[in-house]
Amino acid sequence: MKKRWQAGDSTMEGLAILAVLMVIIFTMPKSHSTNTAPGSTVKSGGLSWLSSENYSPIKGSTVQSSTDNNYSSIYLGTGNAAYSYQPYEEYITIENYGQSPIDITDWQLKNGKDKRPYYQGGSLQRFSADIAIIPRATRVLSPTGNNVFENVVLSQGDRAIITTGSIGVTSPYRIVSFKENMCTGYIENLSDYSFNPPLNTSCPNPGSEPGIENLPTDCRDAVRNLSSCQTPRFENKDSNGEPCDTCLGGKRLPTYCAAFIKEHFTYQGCLANHLNDRNFSGNTWRIFLGRGWEMWNKDYETVELFNKLGQLVTFQNY
Repeated sequence: MKKRWQAGDSTMEGLAILAVLMVIIFTMPKSHSTNTAPGSTVKSGGLSWLSSENYSPIKGSTVQSSTDNNYSSIYLGTGNAAYSYQPYEEYITIENYGQSPIDITDWQLKNGKDKRPYYQGGSLQRFSADIAIIPRATRVLSPTGNNVFENVVLSQGDRAIITTGSIGVTSPYRIVSFKENMCTGYIENLSDYSFNPPLNTSCPNPGSEPGIENLPTDCRDAVRNLSSCQTPRFENKDSNGEPCDTCLGGKRLPTYCAAFIKEHFTYQGCLANHLNDRNFSGNTWRIFLGRGWEMWNKDYETVELFNKLGQLVTFQNY
């Protein structure tokens, strides 16, 4: 009798334990929920990893989910892609018409080479498309080459001119990807440089240059006769053919006047005196992909723009 009672106790105890286990199993939260927030950290068994939806291999970058961005404000323009053959001239454009700034760094541009058959070796061939990545750029192009690079962020009304090639001229200024400002017109007007399309030439008016009010009348007149965005060229002879180190337009200037002009009316001088002006920065980025050959075909071309997650943002056909 005692053994039967003990056996009954054991059975009841087992059933109770089984019931507790079933409650734990059905009420325990799942370890891999499908509701994981984008970019959140998931932990399991002492390990952690980033949700793969928003993982970015780029150190220090913050990748937003495609659902967080509205790319309808991005406009992709074909520029001169259909009729330019030189990589340093060929360009397309990206513009942001929305209110929110959009970071286009590491976005990808892809042509339609893989969509066009080519007749080669007696048969039709298809080739892989060319892909280029939008690099970082400097907000202010350094006259000494010590550039500080940052992400290319298009604010409302900003545009990026994406040039296929690069500017090969390195003197007096080495050209990297940069943002236009009120001083870059000085570079545009240097004969050795050729930008397509031309840089903006809205430089400060020489007649309104700070410090001009302290100059004598003859020097002030010489400054006011200077053209905007033009680096003055001093001659070594005056109008009479006499040697002269400070002659401008055949007229001999006092040494202090020539020094003032040389100090203020170059790209470097403009930066030194206007870097902190209210409207110093422009709204156009100049991005150079550095390719040695054209990227866009003259016809039957597709220009596709992808974000850094590889998602199609927009495209153009021509």
